[in-house]
Amino acid sequence: MPLIEVRTKQGRKRLELKQEPLSIGRSADNILVLDDDRASRFHCVIEPMKGNEDSYQLRDLGSRNGTKLNNSDADIEPLDNGDVVRIGKTEIRFIDPDQMNSHKRSNVPNFKTSMEEAEEPLAMDIDTLDIDLHADAGSGAKTSYERKLHEMAGAGVDRGFDETDISLVDTRGVTLHQATSSGLESGTEEDAGESIRAFRLLLYASFCVRATDLHVEPRLQGATIRLRVDGYMLTAVDLSETLFKRILGLVKILCQIETSQKNAVQDGHFSVAIKGRRVDYRVSMTPSVHGQKMVIRVLDSQNAPSRLHELGCLPWQYEKLRNIATKDAGLLLACGPTGSGKTTTLYSCLREIDVEQRNAITIEDPVEYYLEGCTQIPVDADHGSSFGSILRSVLRQDPDVIFVGEIRDIETATVAMQASMTGHLVYTTVHAKDSIGAIFRLLDLGIEAFLLSNALNVIVAQRLVRLLCDNCKKAVTPTPTQNMKMGAQLGGVPEIYVPTGCKRCLRTGFIGRRALFELLEVTDAMRDLIMKTPTIQGIREIAKQGLFTSLEEYGFGLVAGGETTFDEIDRVAGSD
Repeated sequence: MPLIEVRTKQGRKRLELKQEPLSIGRSADNILVLDDDRASRFHCVIEPMKGNEDSYQLRDLGSRNGTKLNNSDADIEPLDNGDVVRIGKTEIRFIDPDQMNSHKRSNVPNFKTSMEEAEEPLAMDIDTLDIDLHADAGSGAKTSYERKLHEMAGAGVDRGFDETDISLVDTRGVTLHQATSSGLESGTEEDAGESIRAFRLLLYASFCVRATDLHVEPRLQGATIRLRVDGYMLTAVDLSETLFKRILGLVKILCQIETSQKNAVQDGHFSVAIKGRRVDYRVSMTPSVHGQKMVIRVLDSQNAPSRLHELGCLPWQYEKLRNIATKDAGLLLACGPTGSGKTTTLYSCLREIDVEQRNAITIEDPVEYYLEGCTQIPVDADHGSSFGSILRSVLRQDPDVIFVGEIRDIETATVAMQASMTGHLVYTTVHAKDSIGAIFRLLDLGIEAFLLSNALNVIVAQRLVRLLCDNCKKAVTPTPTQNMKMGAQLGGVPEIYVPTGCKRCLRTGFIGRRALFELLEVTDAMRDLIMKTPTIQGIREIAKQGLFTSLEEYGFGLVAGGETTFDEIDRVAGSD
C-alpha cells in the first residue's frame, strides 16, 4: 500500500494512502493539516489516477505559492516511488513498496539532503512547524484530542454556538483572533493555526460542560488537560509537547505577559467575545518539574444565579435576605469555605438594590463579576492597597452600600462593623464552618463583643452540592444508619437516589450544583449572650426558638426530594 512520509528533525511521520483523495493544506478540513504560513488553506491533493487506481498523482489546488515536485512546479503530475513534494517549508516523500526496484526519476532530490542542505533552509523546528496527521486518512477524521473534546462538548449543554464563534480578546480589549465563523479574519489568520483552533475548542468544551477551571498540566511527555466540573476534576485530553507549548505561548500573548519567562510565577487575564457576549478568564502560571502549569479560571456569569430568587433558598430565608438587602443600614455576613458561592449570593443581594438611587461600592480581590452602575475597586497588595485601607477611603466616597470581599484582619472587620452602625449597608464574607462558628471566628480576630453584637444583623452559611443526573439516577432503600440520621428531621424516608453515570453526565452521575443555606438572624437575646459568655450551644438554643435550619437539615431535605445523594450531604455538611 503506498504511503507518504513527512520527516522533521524530531523524527518521521508516515501516513498510509487509501483510495480516497488525501487533501493537504492549512485548513482543519484537510486530512493532512500543515501549520505552515506558506501553505494555502487547501493546497494540493494526492489521489488515485483515473483509470489506473493502483497509481497516484499530485494535483495542485490553485495554491498561492505553488507546489513543487522534485524541485519543479507541478500542476497535475503522476507520482513515482521516491518523489519529493515540497509545500512551503514542508517536504513529503511518496513511497510505493511495489515500485521499490523500479527505475527512479533522475531529477528526484535526495530527501535527507533537501531537508538539511536546501538553498533556503527549512524551518523544521518544533516551535515553527506543527504537522497534524489525522488518525483516519480516508475519512478526514479529526485528531484524537479534537474527537474527545467534541464528544465532551456534545454530551454537555447546547450553548447555541460553537468554537468558530469564539473571538480571543487580549487583556487590553484588543481582538487578536476574530471568530472564524464571522469571515472577518484575513492574512495568516484566515486559517487559524492548530494551537488557536485547539484553544478555541478547549474553551468551547468548557462552556458546554460548565467547567469553572481549566488545568493545563505538563507531563514528562506532552501535557494533560483537566477540567473542574461541579467541583470535581475530570481528565479531558492529552496534548503533544508541541501543542502544549504553543497554547501556553498563545495565552501569554493574550495576557500580555513575558513569553520567555518559564521559571517564574505569572498571572494575567484575557476574555473572549461570543455573539455579542463577553466572558472573562483569570490565568495563573507556576513552574513545575516538567514546565509551567497553567490554571485558567472561568468567570462566566451565566453559570451562576444572578438574582436572589434564583438561589433556591427556603421561602423564609428568601424573605429575610430580601429584607436585609433593601435596608438602609446593617451587616450581612456570608461564611463558608473557598468556592462555596458566597460572592454569588452577595452579588444576588446587590442586584436587589436600585444602584441608580444608591451609591454602591465593592472592594474585591479580584473583581469577578461586573455590575452595571456599581463602583468596583480591586485590591492591589503590591501597591499597598489592602481591604482595610481601601475601605477607609471608600467611607469618604459617600457610599450607601459597601461590599467588602473578605474579612481577613481586625482592621477590616472593625471598620466594616463601624460602617454598618453609622448608616451604611455592608455585605462581607468570612471563612467559617457555619453561621454560629462565624461569630466565634470574628471574636477570635479580636473584635470587641459589644461592637460585634450590635453590628451583626444576618449571617448566612452555605455549601455547594452536586445534583443527581435525572437521566441515570437510581432509587435505593436507605440503610438504617442513613434513616436514623435523616429521620429526626424527616420522619423516615422510604427511598433515596444514588448516581449511576451516563454519557449525558460524563459518567459522573451528577449534573450541576446548588447551594445549601443556613441563615441565622441575630436577635436581641443573641446579642445579650454574645456580650456576656457566648457558647455554641447557647446560641443554637436561641436560634432554634425561631426559624433556623442547619446546613445538614437543609441538605437532607434535598436527599428526600431525590435531588442529591446522602453521601454528598454527609461530605459537605455532615456533623462530626
